[in-house]
Amino acid sequence: MQLDLPQERDVVEVLLDAHIEARQIAAMAESLSGGSATSGARETATTISDHVEWMLPMHCDDEELSLAPRLAGRHHVVDDALTQMKLQHLSLEAPLARVRLLCLILSRDISRLHALRFELGAAAKDLRERLAAHHAFEESIVFPSLKRLLYVDELQSILGEMKARRLGVAA
Repeated sequence: MQLDLPQERDVVEVLLDAHIEARQIAAMAESLSGGSATSGARETATTISDHVEWMLPMHCDDEELSLAPRLAGRHHVVDDALTQMKLQHLSLEAPLARVRLLCLILSRDISRLHALRFELGAAAKDLRERLAAHHAFEESIVFPSLKRLLYVDELQSILGEMKARRLGVAA
């Protein structure tokens, strides 16, 4: 679980990294569903569960609490995109919770992998597909608007807020 935000990175790079990590987590869950019940698989389940519990909601907060208020009202297309982004975040809650619950169960008892593999595989595939669509949307409209519509000091403030959120988790 990565908690640091390098200062030399810009806000869009950090947001894109979070998207890459989310896709990796979904892929790990899919892979886990086809694997063997080993101690490594239990650790993978723990990693997935922790990431879904802590990092993905934090990324959502980054977008909804730091980006959206600064972008709101600057352009009608972006306003519509922010509304859509929020709705997509809500629609991701159930698939995320499903993957997290299954991985939490496996992190506590990996011997249940055989019984849960098909459910986990379906849940991870559903999550991967939803994340792909959501990320494509954000990366095509919301993220590019940051550099087009915000000043450098606003972008730095967003990075500062993102870092503060992660320091709260690391403490």
